[in-house]
Amino acid sequence: MLFKGVVISLAVVPFLCLSAFPASGKPPMRYTVLFNDDIRHADENFYSNRLEAFFIKEINSRSAESVSLRVAPFVEVRHSVKRRKRERVSTGIELGLEWRDFFYLGQQFRQVWRSEPVFNRRVIKNTNMFETVSIVTLSRRLIPAKDILKGYISGEYTYDFRLGRGTRVESIAGLLIPLAKEAELNLDWRHRDRIHSDDCDTFELSAAYKF
Repeated sequence: MLFKGVVISLAVVPFLCLSAFPASGKPPMRYTVLFNDDIRHADENFYSNRLEAFFIKEINSRSAESVSLRVAPFVEVRHSVKRRKRERVSTGIELGLEWRDFFYLGQQFRQVWRSEPVFNRRVIKNTNMFETVSIVTLSRRLIPAKDILKGYISGEYTYDFRLGRGTRVESIAGLLIPLAKEAELNLDWRHRDRIHSDDCDTFELSAAYKF
């Protein structure tokens, strides 16, 4: 019953967003291709494809104190590089509050089919689970008055309702590089603390296109 309720909710939310965040035309969308290189466990390298839409409402549009609310439905598919198999499919919604393009506080709710192999890396668990991810990000332009390079640090905490406990705490540092008006390159390092399991360190490279 809980699983069916989650799926129905995630299907209905985008339509509720359309009425709560009225806008002319379609909402902005972003398609991202990502490659993750696990420094400690090469057999866990993966690449992913992610599609998301953005419903944004400005609370205060003054540039000095701009505040906006964000609702972003998404779907993401991950594939293992070594096993050449689809390992993880997730869909959900992220709610966020952004202040001055500097501070971001987000809460993600997602339903996951299949899970990354954690306890036995050669076996992919066929598991349905509902997760939440709490996100805090601080970002800053590294070259004053020029939007050509941005640095950021971020923290993420994942809670698995199936297990009834937190499963990951991630510390992230990265760079955002605009490639064009609609495209952006992201490079980051992250330490992933798998609670009660192996930790790992990864480098991620992704390219995103907005349309």
